[in-house]
Amino acid sequence: MFAKKALLKMAVVTSAVVASVAGVALAQAQRNDGWGLTVGAGGAYSPSYVGDDDYQLRALPNIRVNYGKFLFASVQDGVGLNLVRAGRFTAGPIAKVRFARNEDGDQPFIVAGDDTTDLVGLGDVATTLELGGFAQYALGPVAVRGEARQGVNGHEGFVFDASANVQGAIPLGLRPVRFSVGPRLRIVNDTYNETYYGVDQQQSLASGLSVYEASGGVQSYGVGGSVFVPFGPTKRFAVGVVGSYDRLTGDAGDSPLVQERGSEDQASVGLVFTYRLK
Repeated sequence: MFAKKALLKMAVVTSAVVASVAGVALAQAQRNDGWGLTVGAGGAYSPSYVGDDDYQLRALPNIRVNYGKFLFASVQDGVGLNLVRAGRFTAGPIAKVRFARNEDGDQPFIVAGDDTTDLVGLGDVATTLELGGFAQYALGPVAVRGEARQGVNGHEGFVFDASANVQGAIPLGLRPVRFSVGPRLRIVNDTYNETYYGVDQQQSLASGLSVYEASGGVQSYGVGGSVFVPFGPTKRFAVGVVGSYDRLTGDAGDSPLVQERGSEDQASVGLVFTYRLK
């Protein structure tokens, strides 16, 4: 059993390092002027909630829209505007949606795997709209990025994401394989961690978990990546492998939900097929 889990984790982590890249590579493949549209779908094998040690297969819708280098929008990256563009530096507003965490275990986009019972008694966390801003600086092939977002409903917490991605292409015949990989870090406030990892008296009685008050700080650190390969005579079709590995830390990692029912190690791997319409 241990060997099986270890092999699974290795496979997940290896592919995970390939996951964020597909998104970055696809964005780069868009035209620099006018509207660009990419549609696609795939699947990802990931924890049923952030902190779980059981995995489920979920659908990965992939719709990406951009208008030149000014506007970008996708399910994964949210909606943003590059309002400030000064050489290697870009910045602007961004909005993202964090989907609900339901205590009955019926999570969005799940297509295979048993619903978890870990969350029973903890209550639902509604789908959250996060509004904020981002700033990015390019150092050659490395893009250093920071995003600060505030939940306006749902968890109502504050999230800061930092990342540094190495992007590039490896020639493969006439079709370059585009890749992106790099470390990432998430910092949250008390409200965010308390919503997802805290356990109050009522929740303790309903769930069987110990009472726990979660404070903010570094919530997780890890690595993400992706590989993107075009195919077909027009090169409009593409297949991408995407993945990530994160380690929950601080009060999130110490939560009884994670320690007693889940794992601090979180990994995900996915396969996505896309078609670039414009």
